[in-house]
Order: sequence, then C-alpha cells, then structure tokens
Amino acid sequence: MGRRDIADIDSGSRFAEQFSTIDRYDLLLGSIPAAFVLAALIGRLLGVPFEGTVLGGVAIATLAMLDGLFFRPPSGLQGA
Repeated sequence: MGRRDIADIDSGSRFAEQFSTIDRYDLLLGSIPAAFVLAALIGRLLGVPFEGTVLGGVAIATLAMLDGLFFRPPSGLQGA
C-alpha cells in the first residue's frame, strides 16, 4: 500500500504513472550521455587516454543514435 498525502491521493500510483510514460526513445536519449559516463569510468579504471575514452563513448552513442533514427525509427504519433 502506498502512503496517502494530504489530498488523499495514493503517492505510489503517481510514482508508477511517471515511469509508465517512459518509452524506448526516452531510454535511447538517456543512453547517449550514459555512454560517455561509462566510457569515462572504464577509461579511468584502465588508464586509457582521454581521447580513447571519448572515442569509445562516441562509438556507443552513435550506435544508439543510428538505432533510433535509421534501424528502428518512430512509426508515427505515439501517445496522442
């Protein structure tokens, strides 16, 4: 059971509603900066030069971008 706030609305349901609106393309957009963060962490741990880590981040982000734009593009209005 979720806790109820002053307006007697179940706060757990609002939390679930927020995350139910996240779709595949939101995750793809979030994966682009995550690729750079992950590459920077791995580069820091392994002692890879900065240019190498950026290049790794670019490679991962490019794959995500190509997937969202060309391999599996949006097929129309969603959620309208």
